[in-house]
Amino acid sequence: MKRGFLLMNTGSPDAPNEDALRVYLKQFLMDPFVVDMPFPMRYALIHWAILPKRPAESAKAYKEIWTENGSPLIHYCTQLAKGLQTRFSEPVELGMAYGNPSFKQGIEKLLDAGVDEICLLPMFPHYAMATFGSCVAGVMTALKKRAALRVVPPFYLDPTYIRPLAESLTGVEEHILFSYHGLPERHLKKTDPTKSHCLATDDCCETDSPAHATCYRHQCMETTKAIIAVADLPKERCGVSFQSRLGRAKWMEPYTEETLQKLPSLGIKKLAVICPAFFCDCLETLEEIEIRGQETFMEAGGESFRMIPCLNDSPAGIHCLETLMADAANWPSA
Repeated sequence: MKRGFLLMNTGSPDAPNEDALRVYLKQFLMDPFVVDMPFPMRYALIHWAILPKRPAESAKAYKEIWTENGSPLIHYCTQLAKGLQTRFSEPVELGMAYGNPSFKQGIEKLLDAGVDEICLLPMFPHYAMATFGSCVAGVMTALKKRAALRVVPPFYLDPTYIRPLAESLTGVEEHILFSYHGLPERHLKKTDPTKSHCLATDDCCETDSPAHATCYRHQCMETTKAIIAVADLPKERCGVSFQSRLGRAKWMEPYTEETLQKLPSLGIKKLAVICPAFFCDCLETLEEIEIRGQETFMEAGGESFRMIPCLNDSPAGIHCLETLMADAANWPSA
């Protein structure tokens, strides 16, 4: 059986302009795994409430982070795929869930190369239906059983992922905020196989349950604990928050923006932010945290602020993915 690898991430618009953002946002937000509403409601929300204004606003944000290499996320993912291809005899392709290069193009390239088993590696350490779940569903639909499919398990506690993040905090003396991408609370309940555990109690993430296999919040908390332990950090100097809230529904708390506003009043004037949910730096880390987050914190009375880079295409990032891929024969079948 000839095997091939497909790396997936969320994606970026083709350019930092309104037209490109309109195409990208429509594809992204119309995904029922992202905006989990009945189609008529989702269509009305996206086309009548969001698309008239959001593309222009998002274009301004993307212009803040766009480089000579284009989108930072696409650049880092492309470099990772190239680096990994030199380490494997099997073909390695890159595909974005939304935008280009698309995961459908990646699938076709692998099939054209004679692959009859695709090993899918969504570059999301934690399980969430809006990211990991959406990637798997999209690939299964596009693949149409033309090849066998294996999927990497969430790697939120893998040592090759935890260790370099912990090492990136060596010498950091500031208060450290672990900021994860947020989710609507209803997503946690939807992916709870027991339908009775997630968010049912204040300590649900610390209470053993089958729900933890697909609980984004639990997995984020476990990642935080692991990094703190490996880095040997004082727990009282660390905090957790959730960013990128969209819409009026209740999302996971505490919110990063509100936390950044509050910390200086608590005497925390020097801050470092790390974003372990993101394998590569992107709009959410570079613009939302490093630019807007810093402005929020400093305007609230902060004295210093810095963002800890993601693994990106660093040797540690390549080593992490290479280690996961080397174990592909043991990934579960989808």
